[in-house]
Amino acid sequence: MARHYRRILIGALLLFVLTAGLGTLFGLGAVAGKFRPELAKPFSDWAMAIVLPLQKAYCNVEDVTVCGVSDAYRERVPCDAFRPNNPRHAVLVTFGQSNSANFGQTRYTAGRGVANFNIHDGLCYVSEDPLLGADGSGGSVWGILGDSLVASGAFDKVLIAPFGIGGTSLKEWTAGGRLHPRVEHAAAQLHKAGITPTHVLWHQGENDARAGTSPNAYAEMFTELVDSLRDYGINAPVFVAVATICNDLGSDAIRSAQRGLPDAIEGVYPGADTDTLSDMHDRHDFCHFSRTGLVKHAALWNDSILSFEASKTRASNAAQTDENSD
Repeated sequence: MARHYRRILIGALLLFVLTAGLGTLFGLGAVAGKFRPELAKPFSDWAMAIVLPLQKAYCNVEDVTVCGVSDAYRERVPCDAFRPNNPRHAVLVTFGQSNSANFGQTRYTAGRGVANFNIHDGLCYVSEDPLLGADGSGGSVWGILGDSLVASGAFDKVLIAPFGIGGTSLKEWTAGGRLHPRVEHAAAQLHKAGITPTHVLWHQGENDARAGTSPNAYAEMFTELVDSLRDYGINAPVFVAVATICNDLGSDAIRSAQRGLPDAIEGVYPGADTDTLSDMHDRHDFCHFSRTGLVKHAALWNDSILSFEASKTRASNAAQTDENSD
C-alpha cells in the first residue's frame, strides 16, 4: 500500500513539473488570464520558479560582445550609402530582450532598400533573418519595419544595427551590468564605420515586470542607459516600447514607468506599445510574436517613427516661417 502511494506521489510530482514546463513554454499563465485573471500571475510564477533554474542564461560568456548571430556568409552590401548622414536614410539601433532579437515565429528577408549592420565585423549585409548581431534563431520585427518605412516614403534606405539578447533585465544593460559592453561595442563599431545612428529603438521590460522592479528604479536605470548612449556618441532620439507581457498579463507598474520616460528624459520618445498585442494569435508561445504578430509589431514601430518625423518636420517648418517673418 505504501508503495502504491509513493507511486501516486511521484506521478503527481512529475505531472506538476511537466505542467510547470508547459506553463512556461506555452504561456498557460496567459491562457488562464483570459478566463481567470487573478490566476495568471501565480500560475506563471510557479511555472517559472521550477523551469528557470534548469535553463542556461543567455549570453553566459565572459566576452558578451561575441554573443548573437555572427554568420557572415551572407551577401555583403556597401555601407557607403549610410556614411554621408543622408536625411533620406535611417539607421536604426535596436536592442533589449528577446522581442528585440530573433525570437519571432517566422523569418523574413527585407527588400533591397533595407540592410543589416553586423556589430561583430562592422560590415553591412542583406537584411535576412535571423539578423546578424542579435541572438535567437527565428524571425525579427526589424526587417519588416525597414520595408514599411521605405514603403511609406519617409526614407529611401534603412540600416538596422541590432544587438538584443533574450531574457535580459534593464540593469544588465546599464553601466556596470554584464551586457553593457555590448552597448559600448556597438557604438564603437558604428563610429569606426563612419555611420551615425538616426533612431534608437529599445524593446525590453518583460523581465523587469516579472522581477517586480519598481517604476522609479526602472526610470533611474533607463536614464543611466540613455546617458551612456550619449557618452558613446549616440545622440539619436531614443524610442522606448511599452513591453511587459510574456507568458502572463504583464505589469501595470512597468507599463507606467515606460510611458512616463518620454516626459522625464530629454530626447526620449514613445515607441511601440506591444502590450496591446496580447491576443494569443499574435504571440505563438504567448510571449514571442507569431507571423501576424510581427507584422502588427512592425506597424506600431512604423507609426511611432513616422509620428516623430512628422512632428520634426512641423517644428522645422515653423522655425523657418518665424525666421522668414523676421
